[in-house]
Amino acid sequence: MTIELTGFFKEYCMNNIQIGNRKIGCGYKTFIVAEIGFNHNGEMALAIEMIKAAAKAGVDAVKFQTFKASDLVFESSEHFDLIKCGELSLDDHIKLVEVANDNNVEFLSTPFSMESVDVLEKISVPAYKVASMDLTNLPLLKYIAAIGKPMFVSTGMATLRESAEAVETIKNVGNDNIVLLHCISKYPAVSEEACLRTIPLIKDSFNLPVGYSDHVQGNVSSIAAVVLGACVVEKHFTIDKNLPGPDHKISSDPCEMAKLVQDIRTVEKCMGEALITLKRPDRKEASLFRRGLYSKMDISAGTTITPEMIKSVRPEKGLTPGHLEFVIGRVAKANIPKESPITFDVI
Repeated sequence: MTIELTGFFKEYCMNNIQIGNRKIGCGYKTFIVAEIGFNHNGEMALAIEMIKAAAKAGVDAVKFQTFKASDLVFESSEHFDLIKCGELSLDDHIKLVEVANDNNVEFLSTPFSMESVDVLEKISVPAYKVASMDLTNLPLLKYIAAIGKPMFVSTGMATLRESAEAVETIKNVGNDNIVLLHCISKYPAVSEEACLRTIPLIKDSFNLPVGYSDHVQGNVSSIAAVVLGACVVEKHFTIDKNLPGPDHKISSDPCEMAKLVQDIRTVEKCMGEALITLKRPDRKEASLFRRGLYSKMDISAGTTITPEMIKSVRPEKGLTPGHLEFVIGRVAKANIPKESPITFDVI
């Protein structure tokens, strides 16, 4: 689905990017990402099942996380072992990309170190996702940006100034293929914390495609984000909310994800084009639903027309109620039968 854009709107929406055969930005279908993250718990069979389930739900991409636990926390951390179990080897990545390709979804991942970026380059990911925690990690941003591929950059916890510094850092390396993702870094975030009006603010501030990384349970916030201009929606995904791990309970299951995709596609159809021209799909109904001026009685030729002789009813034929002052006081040029439309020919 694409929308024909002209003039100001075409210029305003020129910053579109392409991921595989999918275009992202103003005027294109919302790019829907199932954030698997490390919900696979390090089990390849589970990761593969999740990709297939997400693809069946209709998403455009699945996203994982590429890291070594030691890149994120100290070995003495209470979370070290939990994080380490979510590590994926290069061979794991290769296999998951193959499954994603077979199921017609893009494979994306968030690297948490330069070494992780190198791993993802070996499997030729089409784009990079930068986590909110690394928005201020300017060396990592530069390293990814220098590759030249599109970057999805989450803005959780960030001020507008911090987001601007990240964008400037990426652009200074020569990479303009940026999508900023509005995000509230709470797991879960409640509806009152979604702050979705930030989406048009970011769009207006940076003139970049803007998306939404949704941590609010349910689908309402993602759908509202699309209405507000989000061209990307990222939602945590699992096949079973009862699996062990911190993110499963806040993630969408296959039924919820399929409903989200369906609802977003319906919303896109409802949004359509901004039309105030004769191309409106309801324009042909105007003559049926609007009123016209008609004679209340037989009016003989030569009669001066008074308000009592005219009524305004549907359908719209001849002159409209806007012409009433012009009609009153005019002289009938010919006989006007009762309930006939008043036209310029007869007055």
